[in-house]
Amino acid sequence: MTAVATAAPTLPDHLADSRHHVLDLTLRDAHAAHALAASCLQTYKAADDRRFLDEAPVLAHELPLPVRRHLNSARRDEATHVTVIRGNLVDQAALGPTPSHWSEADTEASQVYGCLLVLYAALLGDVTGWATQQAGRLVTDILPSKGFETSLISASSELELAWHTEDAFSPYRADWVGLFALRNAAQVPTTVAHVDARRVPERVRAVLSEPRFVALPDAAHEFADGPAGDLVPILEGHPDLPVLRIDRDFFRARDGDAEAAGALAWITAHLDANLTDVVVPTGAVCFVDNRNVVHGRRRFRAGFDGGDRWLKRVNLVRDLRRTRPGRLDGATRVIG
Repeated sequence: MTAVATAAPTLPDHLADSRHHVLDLTLRDAHAAHALAASCLQTYKAADDRRFLDEAPVLAHELPLPVRRHLNSARRDEATHVTVIRGNLVDQAALGPTPSHWSEADTEASQVYGCLLVLYAALLGDVTGWATQQAGRLVTDILPSKGFETSLISASSELELAWHTEDAFSPYRADWVGLFALRNAAQVPTTVAHVDARRVPERVRAVLSEPRFVALPDAAHEFADGPAGDLVPILEGHPDLPVLRIDRDFFRARDGDAEAAGALAWITAHLDANLTDVVVPTGAVCFVDNRNVVHGRRRFRAGFDGGDRWLKRVNLVRDLRRTRPGRLDGATRVIG
């Protein structure tokens, strides 16, 4: 088993932001976390087993204390944008080559890393998924695929994945997005941006707080009949720490509303200007707060040779009950 980043290095500039919280695991804690995930896999057989997802919040309290403290801080601190845990063990030889498509990525060798991601995630919230995304899987995969190089979804590579609130079109969107880099040898950066509330002009803020913007589903969702797009606000909540809801590619002002179009142009330029790179290296888990930042990914050249970037992903909600109107039934975590 190969340990990744077992020491605590000096933080590079892209993670020096006080709103980006980083934990570097000791080798001992990395082994303990991996061993817990492996034991869970022996019992439950799959990372998205319903019984495992239900028990994960209890099992997660067997994770090393520094991990629990780190994620508890992220759960409480509304100003945290990105929470990273580096140094998880990933056996590259046993993992095998990066699959060519997400439908081939739920491999036996990758299941233990899905279990570990779920355990970490359980200290923040409950995992949810989408019936319209990756066949309703709850632990999904991000990797480049041939034919999608310039698409607007995470399977792209040559085109930058534009910043967005994850599933911004839906009231049942995640509170956090969790990413586990099983492989990122090229150090392809994830991008994040937030709203500096002090700089938003009063009138722009007022317009952005009104439901005058059309929120369309992003192209990663496969709807039989795509929703027409609801009218939603872009900013909600406390004015000093607003909840952000926007997608650079899939939001627009309502027809004929020039003032809304101007406010949307302002906030788009604002987010473009403060976009920051966050490298999630091999063996790192990253939780992006989907309420106060948008995220995306820089462009890169995929080799399609088995060595490309490969991440496991989960969506988390702090209150599973709030998603009940959108779920297929009360027994599932899948949103229809």
